[in-house]
Amino acid sequence: MGTYTELNCAFALCKNTPQQIVDLLLYMTGQSGTEPESLPPRPFFGDTRWDHMLRGASAFFEGDACSTVRFDEYSGKYRVTIRCNFKNYDDEIEKFIAWVTPYIDALQGDFLGYSRAETTEVPTLLYHPALFITPQIPEDVLAGAANDTDAWVEATQQRALENEK
Repeated sequence: MGTYTELNCAFALCKNTPQQIVDLLLYMTGQSGTEPESLPPRPFFGDTRWDHMLRGASAFFEGDACSTVRFDEYSGKYRVTIRCNFKNYDDEIEKFIAWVTPYIDALQGDFLGYSRAETTEVPTLLYHPALFITPQIPEDVLAGAANDTDAWVEATQQRALENEK
């Protein structure tokens, strides 16, 4: 059973990225209504809801879903910005990142963004290449409840009140 999960990331595509990949991303973001005639092999394509995941939005996260692909004339690269959220039933986020990683123009260890499930305020950080890290929030920040959303909110509000004094 998947939980609503948001994905926020941004990256540039390598200059030699095949047009098929760009076209797939344009379709996934809703910038193109033309579904590609052929798809790369699984695991990302076929078993998942790949076609509309980058447009997904729910009431569980504030802000608008807005994913875009645009060509930057200055750098000669496509720039991809993703902000979406959806039920991550089949680990679509991990499969998407694994699929797109070979085309990302970044150095090892570059920060790309994060994902976050509805059940936690702690994000999972995303680094190149396809490295997901969920940090452990220090106990003093959360008052001993690192995985409890209510405790996170309470501790955060308490710290904000203390800082106002």
